[in-house]
Amino acid sequence: MNSIESFAFIITFLLGGVILVGCFVILVVLKSTSLKLSRFFLVIALFGLIQHLFTYLLFTTQLIKVLPHLLGIGYPLLFLVGPSFYLFVKSYGESSFKLKKTDVIHILPFIMILILLIPRYLGSIEEKQVVITYYYDILPNGAVAFSDWLQASLHLVILLVYGLAALVMVYKRDKKNSILLKRFGMLLVSLAFTELIVQTGFLFTGASAITTEIILSGLMSITILLLGYWIVDIKQILPVLEGRKYKTSPLSETRSKEIQERIQSFFKDEKMYLVSDLKIADVSETINIPSHHISQVLSERMNSNFYEIVNQHRIEKAKEMLQSGALEKLSIQAIGEECGFSSKTSFYRAFKKVTAMTPTQYLDKVSG
Repeated sequence: MNSIESFAFIITFLLGGVILVGCFVILVVLKSTSLKLSRFFLVIALFGLIQHLFTYLLFTTQLIKVLPHLLGIGYPLLFLVGPSFYLFVKSYGESSFKLKKTDVIHILPFIMILILLIPRYLGSIEEKQVVITYYYDILPNGAVAFSDWLQASLHLVILLVYGLAALVMVYKRDKKNSILLKRFGMLLVSLAFTELIVQTGFLFTGASAITTEIILSGLMSITILLLGYWIVDIKQILPVLEGRKYKTSPLSETRSKEIQERIQSFFKDEKMYLVSDLKIADVSETINIPSHHISQVLSERMNSNFYEIVNQHRIEKAKEMLQSGALEKLSIQAIGEECGFSSKTSFYRAFKKVTAMTPTQYLDKVSG
């Protein structure tokens, strides 16, 4: 086996492995019913990245020369990655989220590219072989027109724009697991920006496209692996994984009951839930119980999760303050902040979820 064959084998092995990991993550996300509609947006975004990695695999191993009809077949899906991620962030944690008619604008780039590529899809093998050969050729310096650059980079520009829009949304809205969403957003923005710079550099320096693909496939692989790790490792976003873990848990009925009592005592005696950045690790350290045992007991015995139980106690405190006339001295937002909420929006959302009323409606009810 010569050096070229060895390199092709390594590339095939590495990219193939990442593709398999990505497919596993997609299955995990689909099983997570807690994500409701948002999981489908996340799956579309992941699939768009993974299928493009498969395209890299075809070119870096030169399999595309044997399978020319696969040329560009998944390219339109790249134009769904940014919009799908944006809709994932928008719908995440919103059980009542529904797509609007105006949301069709998000798939227009995908539809337009798909229509433009139909002639290529219907072309002959000879025509596709010409394109593939050109793809491997070294481009002459200065031969890249703006239209060529735009055609090669438009999907990255769209991903960058949607990634930035999603980040702005996360920072404006106090979403549960916002740290995780920020990581997702920063990763995709970094991927789009870096690939845009690298691809532009290679285009204008006259490097062969295959050289570019090797670099870009590495960046794409790192992105998919990081996304997969965060999705699978962060149990707050995918509690579906908790189910399997609990089935083999060593917790006995007596131990579970004891932990439940200690959790209840914590929220009764401690006022730490009024701290806006309270984490399950803080509770774990205070009551000396492992975090995953707390999560299990909350799920199995208390039919809740960490964020829900924290918000329930915060809302109870807010109800006490409203009934005691605190609104005469403090604003609604100030009361929310006193109870541990970082914004008026998050306070209103949690209050309505627990009481089915806004704070003002609740005050009118108890006063009347």
